[in-house]
Amino acid sequence: MLSRRALGGLTSSDAWRAAGHRPYGWIGAVELPEHTDDGIEQKVVTNQRGSRRKPGRGTPRRAAVATAALLTVAGLTVAGLAAAGLALTGAASMPALAAPKSAQSMIPAWRIVKRVPHGSFSVIITVGKNGGWAFDNSDSSSAPTAWQRSGSNPSTWTKVAFPGQGNESVVAAGASSSADVWAFTGGGVPSRALHWNGRTWTVKRSFPGQIGGAVVINRSDVWVFGEPVFPGAGLGTWHYNGRLWSRVASGHGLEGGSALSANNIWAFGGVDVAQWNGSTWSRTSVAALLPAKQELNDPAVSEVLALSNNNVYAIGNGNAEDEGGPTAVLHWNGHRWSRLAEGQFGLGAPQISSDGHGGLWLPMPGVDGEKSYLVHYSAGHLTPAALPGGPNRITIFSVALIPGTSSALAGGNTHANGQPGVNDNAVLLQYGI
Repeated sequence: MLSRRALGGLTSSDAWRAAGHRPYGWIGAVELPEHTDDGIEQKVVTNQRGSRRKPGRGTPRRAAVATAALLTVAGLTVAGLAAAGLALTGAASMPALAAPKSAQSMIPAWRIVKRVPHGSFSVIITVGKNGGWAFDNSDSSSAPTAWQRSGSNPSTWTKVAFPGQGNESVVAAGASSSADVWAFTGGGVPSRALHWNGRTWTVKRSFPGQIGGAVVINRSDVWVFGEPVFPGAGLGTWHYNGRLWSRVASGHGLEGGSALSANNIWAFGGVDVAQWNGSTWSRTSVAALLPAKQELNDPAVSEVLALSNNNVYAIGNGNAEDEGGPTAVLHWNGHRWSRLAEGQFGLGAPQISSDGHGGLWLPMPGVDGEKSYLVHYSAGHLTPAALPGGPNRITIFSVALIPGTSSALAGGNTHANGQPGVNDNAVLLQYGI
């Protein structure tokens, strides 16, 4: 596998292509408020951004409590203890007794619910409590595939005919209802917007540059953001009103976003966070809150997640050479931006999600065989979650909250120990009891 240092000025997605990988979609799942008539929670997924490498530059915890290790030894799969809000005071003195299966099943954990040979589920969205879509980007010789989730059984995923092409990957997706689902492709030029009407997938539009992210509000209100550094950059920001696509000049340089309403959308680009007020995009620099600028890094915002007018998150990365990171969690309280947490977790993935009770899930895929994490943010702390196979054998690229719950779905792949791309199997995971 080629080293990132040897790949010089390539973006993270360029590097993976050069190493023989598909652009796995460093993605951001963005939860939107339930304001549609059918009660479907809208989702926005954005692709692999947050790496704007220059020559010689790269894009890049709280340790688990002793109790977690003890329970793991005792036969329990422990994940996201902070997320579960478990009070384990004094548990360090507990004997390492094997817990009964009934006790094991009561501990929230990430579990694999679907496995497909080869490839990687790099984009995932939920549509209501029992619906959703996952997109498997295999390799440059195979077209991406689409899998539909239906029913409460976590393993009920069905492959659906999808007009993917061999030179592209699904890099973004979103939905306002089960009959209004969008997927956006990149990797080849042109990139494309595809639509599911509840029965079939059709191509709705081709774009001359690379798509970086998207926001789906409803079937007549869709936003597409360009990728600024990927080959085929310069697409800009486009809006679809149900009939026509038009380029929005004030959105130049934006890479992805998250919507509270048609007239209240948050987006990001470089070191700025932007807001749409219904007529124009206005920007605020958060450069002072990002990891410090140094000789061999390139700090930038990699994702934004809007949950309410006074609850907006932005994820930044120092993009340090080779190791990447650090990762910073920024927050808007309705009046000002502040930094809530920072941790050394490498490159990071722009797809983030609410955990359903005040925290966040942040995929942190490794590169060049580095460890990969799914990090949980809660109350000012960043904590790696326990994943099947551990950080050397599984990589998570996408995560999405199941509406109305604290359960979540995630997509990625398993692979040989420390060797992404070797013996890959696409996997879907679910978090919960």
